[in-house]
Amino acid sequence: MHTRSGEATKPWFRSERFYHTGDGWWFMTREKEELGPFISQREAENEVVLYIRQVNMIGEIPTIHH
Repeated sequence: MHTRSGEATKPWFRSERFYHTGDGWWFMTREKEELGPFISQREAENEVVLYIRQVNMIGEIPTIHH
């Protein structure tokens, strides 16, 4: 995995991918799609893992409806 200049090596997802609003927890995809809301940050983290697995399995961006 490539890292940004000046950054240490990090895991595949970055903490700034997740954020909280009054509606709940969200995550942003590389394609800048915002997915959520989720009840907790842990739920959002679990969903992003499932999202990435699905992208890797089918080779395209899945459509997620909440």
